[in-house]
Amino acid sequence: MILVIGSVNVDLVSFAPRFPEFGETISGTDFSIYQGGKGANQAVAVARMGGNVGFFGAVGKDAFGDFLVKSLQNSRVDVMNIVKVKGGSGVASIWVDSNGENAIILNVGANAYLTAEVLEKSHDIFKDASYVLLQLETPMNGVVKAAQIAKNFGAKVVLDPAPARVLPNELIENIDYITPNGTELLTLIEEGDTLSKIKRLESHGPKVIVKAGAEGVYYAENDELKHLNAFKVKAVDTTGAGDCFNASFTVALSNGLNFVKSCEFAMAASAISVARKGAGSSFPTKKEVDNFLRRRGTFET
Repeated sequence: MILVIGSVNVDLVSFAPRFPEFGETISGTDFSIYQGGKGANQAVAVARMGGNVGFFGAVGKDAFGDFLVKSLQNSRVDVMNIVKVKGGSGVASIWVDSNGENAIILNVGANAYLTAEVLEKSHDIFKDASYVLLQLETPMNGVVKAAQIAKNFGAKVVLDPAPARVLPNELIENIDYITPNGTELLTLIEEGDTLSKIKRLESHGPKVIVKAGAEGVYYAENDELKHLNAFKVKAVDTTGAGDCFNASFTVALSNGLNFVKSCEFAMAASAISVARKGAGSSFPTKKEVDNFLRRRGTFET
């Protein structure tokens, strides 16, 4: 089983030709409400890939909370371990421009529930997990505790270090794979080029995959910087692309693909997702990714 622990939010998404300047009001071209949150997005992506997925998260006792639980149920995510807590659900206000780029304001809401104390009491959810997916939209002490418990159970831990934050050593040393983008990598390691940053981070334990959007991904091998080219598509909405990558990468690993093939599979899934609107609603099935790869082929530079 792939266990996802993390945030679940309502995404309020406004589409416009460009982002407004400070104090400016512009006309939007579209508006949608989606299920979001990096944790829930990853759970949905795993489910759409046909993976056996469990999810642990929290929603508020509000209309958004009911909407989120139903949305996840409709995506075939097991909602047994979603907790309803007093107060509001997590909400993300998202702007998307004509190039598919986004800007986000996140209100954590019920996601603050996932503390170390709560995770300490939740050991049973880890017992059948072979992989555990984590992100940073919930309390850091809870993320650290989840990684520690996962390792104690022998599971592989995959961390998306977003939103960008400095990570404590007790988290990094319990991670098997970490997938920063350029901004997040700079937050983790301030000095040096990409290769030296990767090597410094890997000296603490995890394998590093740098997500570079339209450029593809970078990783280190035998003291050399390796690059996998991205698949070229017309981006409509990049919201959730990183979540799609992490989930698809983990599904590929769990299906026995090697590291490079798993990265290529994840890039293909992300390419499909950014060509559609929304986060979870844009994620492809495994069949769609397999067909995409057959048409496009894969390549490494």
